[in-house]
Amino acid sequence: MRKSRTAALVNLALITTITAGLLCACTSASATTPDRVLVSKSRCSANRAAGTITYMTGYGWQASVGILDPIAAQAQGFYRAMCLNVQLLPGNGDPTSSGQLVASGKATFTELGSPSDAITDVAGTPSVPVDAVATYGNTTASTLLTMPSITNLRQLDGKTIGYKGAMPPIITAMLEKAGVNLSSVNEVSVGYDPTILPRGEVQGLTAYKSNEPIELRDDGYKVHEWDPDSFGLHGAFNVLDVNRKWATVHTSAAEDFLRATFEAFQYCIANASTCVNDAAKYETGYLVHQNVQRWLVETGEVDATLLPGHGVGYEDTAQWQPEYKLLLRYKLIKGTVDLADIINPTYANAIYHGRSLIWPGP
Repeated sequence: MRKSRTAALVNLALITTITAGLLCACTSASATTPDRVLVSKSRCSANRAAGTITYMTGYGWQASVGILDPIAAQAQGFYRAMCLNVQLLPGNGDPTSSGQLVASGKATFTELGSPSDAITDVAGTPSVPVDAVATYGNTTASTLLTMPSITNLRQLDGKTIGYKGAMPPIITAMLEKAGVNLSSVNEVSVGYDPTILPRGEVQGLTAYKSNEPIELRDDGYKVHEWDPDSFGLHGAFNVLDVNRKWATVHTSAAEDFLRATFEAFQYCIANASTCVNDAAKYETGYLVHQNVQRWLVETGEVDATLLPGHGVGYEDTAQWQPEYKLLLRYKLIKGTVDLADIINPTYANAIYHGRSLIWPGP
């Protein structure tokens, strides 16, 4: 859960510049588990033949799902156990550039904030060669913050609401459903300092459930969180994208990358502090306490919204429909999208038996 925006795909010249900058920024954390191979000899050979797998996080090294678990899979040796050579790079929070890096083959996998990001990346663009292969949470990551004095969203009539990047359509839909006079609301683009809310510069602030509420509570502020889910509005969060051609050629490597990542997800649920401290090795001044809280919030959301009979990462088109309909309703994408052309659940399906992850690999 982090910043996100809807935008056109950036051009390849910009992609080259971003890639060069990220390669320079890449660091590595040492493993704490001895090397061992947990797949068959033939599968190990096939996985090694896939070469270096470049994984770009959604936003830096924060302890979000889809970021902390790959960090842990690297640090704890789970990728090496699958005979995978994985390089981690920090993303800049822009899903458009991350998606284009994967489409161009400059990154193998990336993590996007939501189905909306994945849909927006391909809408109006002919045949983007990227597949969404896993979705973590089956609820929206977005929330609206107000001070406790706001007890009914209609009190925001005539007030100012701050958003980052773009106003989340699910927040707009929540305001509309609550009876807010949207034409009277002043929507303004703001930065990443959430204290503008208690300082009174805005009366409402779009946020991520695992980010700004934690920061404000740590600073001693009490806020009211308005969850779209409680208004009957549903979404999903944190999607893994892969380069389609690479995954088609290296099927076992794609499956085992997900297998090791989701094994690390479970490891970090039981060992949150260890995993967050592994992430802290990548960044000077890393806020360990806040990131442990972020991980606990996000994994709690994932666990509470697992689809019946399925494990972490399972996805289908029905799961993405609510966000897709909102994008169409508010005219945030050009033309329609066939969700079945974006989602490829076969890799995640291959590594589960019902809700149980098949670990180690075959």
